Amino acid sequence: MDEPEPVRKENNKLEKVATVALITILLISITYLVITFIQTPQQFKGITYAPYYINVTADAAYNIINNSINLTIIDCRGLEGCGSCTFKNEGHIKGAELNSNAKTLYNWPEDILVYSKDGNVGASFCQELINNVYGKIYNLDGGINAWKQLKYPLVYGSE
Repeated sequence: MDEPEPVRKENNKLEKVATVALITILLISITYLVITFIQTPQQFKGITYAPYYINVTADAAYNIINNSINLTIIDCRGLEGCGSCTFKNEGHIKGAELNSNAKTLYNWPEDILVYSKDGNVGASFCQELINNVYGKIYNLDGGINAWKQLKYPLVYGSE
């Protein structure tokens, strides 16, 4: 049986309203997902911020340096007013270049090894990196003093 004309028109109106509502909801949902993805792309890839840092001995730091492919070494002694010297490694960033600001490294994708004169300033710097970088965060426990005590290699005055 056919529906009367007024009922059919009413059903068409309801179908149109439902279609417009569905399209609106879809557009809002897609927009929300796109905006969320743009703001936090790494979280959608299963990569999360480092939730903590690890104090490592000079021996462990030496092994990390020699066995890591993506490692950035940060010399925080410039924040203590010490002279320049750094581990043998190509990818280091001097702490002085960071202007005492860990935010320079926010969203950093690589593992980070931080060192200072005795490890204390390095630990504070690492604390600022927690939940702001993607790689692992290491602090050299005992700082450059512990490194020197074990007579590991140093490069003086190099950039």
